[in-house]
Amino acid sequence: MFVDRMVNGSNTPLLEQVVQFAAARHKLIAEDIANVDTPGFRQKDLSIERFQEMLRERLGKRSAGDEWRRFEDVGREVANPERGILFHDGNNRSMERLVSDLAKNAMMHNLAIELLRKQYMTMEMALKERVG
Repeated sequence: MFVDRMVNGSNTPLLEQVVQFAAARHKLIAEDIANVDTPGFRQKDLSIERFQEMLRERLGKRSAGDEWRRFEDVGREVANPERGILFHDGNNRSMERLVSDLAKNAMMHNLAIELLRKQYMTMEMALKERVG
């Protein structure tokens, strides 16, 4: 179908995965912030590097002509980062790092949303046969 090719043949599936990844990561960072004073709590995070590596791999398949239209199998493994100082109560908290990660993640989410919005606007204009 024409609309299916137009949506899935563009970067829309990729941007949707970035939005979903950022939303899942935002939830974990918020949980980390909420538990910053909980003794023994270890931070959880999603690896941005691993996510980007998987997307790069998928886009490499795209340029090679392989079937790449879906990104559902791009994983989101939760890890316990070993960064920061481990305090006497077993917590590896760093409020400054958490807030910084939260802000960076929000910017990544907002950027992907804006790019997705622009892409949908372009598709809408094409479907309405308007020149922008």
